[in-house]
Amino acid sequence: MAHLFPITSGPNDPQPSPLSAEQWNYALRQFQFLYPTPGTIPPPTPTMTPLPPPNIASPVLDPALCAPQPESTESRLDSIERELDLLKTQKRPNPPLDDDAPSKKRRKKKSTNSAVYILKSATGLREDQLSVRKELMKMVKTEGRRFNNRLCDSDSSSDDGDDESGSSLSHASLSYKFSATVLDANNIKIFDRIANLIWSEQHDPKSTTYSLNHPAVSFSRDDLLAFAKTNFRTWKNKWRGETDEDVGKKQAKAAQRDRQELRRKELKANRIKAVPEYKRKYKRDPMCIMETDWMSDEISAPDTDDEDTKAEHRRRLIKAARLGPAQQEGAVWEVVRPGFQSTEMMQVKNDLDKILQDQRDAKKSKSKNRARARIPRVSLSKTHDHIPYGTALYPFMVSPDWYAENIAGNEEFEKDIRMNVADPPGFGDA
Repeated sequence: MAHLFPITSGPNDPQPSPLSAEQWNYALRQFQFLYPTPGTIPPPTPTMTPLPPPNIASPVLDPALCAPQPESTESRLDSIERELDLLKTQKRPNPPLDDDAPSKKRRKKKSTNSAVYILKSATGLREDQLSVRKELMKMVKTEGRRFNNRLCDSDSSSDDGDDESGSSLSHASLSYKFSATVLDANNIKIFDRIANLIWSEQHDPKSTTYSLNHPAVSFSRDDLLAFAKTNFRTWKNKWRGETDEDVGKKQAKAAQRDRQELRRKELKANRIKAVPEYKRKYKRDPMCIMETDWMSDEISAPDTDDEDTKAEHRRRLIKAARLGPAQQEGAVWEVVRPGFQSTEMMQVKNDLDKILQDQRDAKKSKSKNRARARIPRVSLSKTHDHIPYGTALYPFMVSPDWYAENIAGNEEFEKDIRMNVADPPGFGDA
């Protein structure tokens, strides 16, 4: 219980300070409250003022204390996109990996020696630019051959080596390193030497060494470097075929495929020349059969390494072509027709070839110049088994016997071969 009056314990204690009238009055009232006199009425209990009722309609709550409502996926994605856009606009740098990392942003060094090409690619060039490009490529190729005569002599032409400049004498100490790439230091030195030589002779039209046909056409030293590197890659590929037997076989097969593709394209282009006359004569349009993959193959030798087999094949071609002794040394090709084509499709091609031959004969009789001799072509009744994928066939093109033997019953082939429902006008049942 709290003490209401000062406490003393002895006569020697210091006297407490006297109380004021207000303090005495307060102390007396507290004593009377705690120790009431019998018969007296205790003071009334103080009443508490009631609080106003709470406003249930709009409670005063902190929104941060409310339970979060689940967000939809769309709103979350929108929020992430806004945050990314904000980060992009602020362009904040990545934080340093340690406290000692410099806060200064590093600037990327711009390359001051980027290559400038004018004639490197033939696409989009004018006729005069193409002419100068051809001349420069020939100069670069001629100069590059001097660095490896063993490899390049067989591929040089009579007009490429008609002059020996004094600068070529210094080439004896350098030679291409075909076992390396164009980034090899030795090869780079050769490229630079070729480019510097031709640039010094041809970049100024007023120079006495200038020999290009179009002085107004500009070119760069980087163009010359690009031409030199292209020649190097071609010669390196040839070198690999000569030094690696497996690579040589693969290159020979690839070259044979390229030749066949080129001959098919040429055969298609020639037959298209006869289409107008065919339409006038037969009243139908043969363009429906003009696909490169549907042309016949024209081969000069069988795909084998056996020399006796090749010799026998050539003997049969010469006999079938009925060539005389003076013509037997030249080339002769065997025509290998597609196995899928029908008799009607074969007849259309024969009619086109006959029209084309008549056009050649008529042109030859009118021309005073001697026409270039055409390579003889003969058929030994062989066909190739290439499946005609890609462009949809018409029913009249396909041999029923071939389809029954090679396609019918094979779900994979039946799915891959596309076939039109009806024939074009004038063909088949149309």
